[in-house]
Amino acid sequence: MRRRDVLFGAGVLLFVIGCFLLRGFVFHGDAAYVEFSQDGRIILRVRLADMEGQDIRIDAADGGYNLVHVENGGVFVREADCENGDCIRQGTIRHTGECIICLPHKLAVTIIGGADETGGDDSEEEQYDTIVR
Repeated sequence: MRRRDVLFGAGVLLFVIGCFLLRGFVFHGDAAYVEFSQDGRIILRVRLADMEGQDIRIDAADGGYNLVHVENGGVFVREADCENGDCIRQGTIRHTGECIICLPHKLAVTIIGGADETGGDDSEEEQYDTIVR
């Protein structure tokens, strides 16, 4: 191997390690709340600590449902009656900013931080800079 190949390999390795470390800084906050939004509207926001070990059933407009479970500071979809079940296979989310999406039921489950991380208080009004339909 030439010296240039070794330096290139070391550079790629450092870049990958840097990406993992950067991910740790981006998702550094402890989760304080889980927010449920359906069809672009926030329908429920609860403290994770208050819901530990409990199931939350979210009914969809088409008669379907998602059963979301809170456990060990994380959230996952335990059961859903959508066709593909992708929301179930997304696994557990634990860190601020992580999200589970169920497209058939137009449901988004998002971990959000406390007032110090979101830059505001816990009021129901928030401002978004994008809208997804």
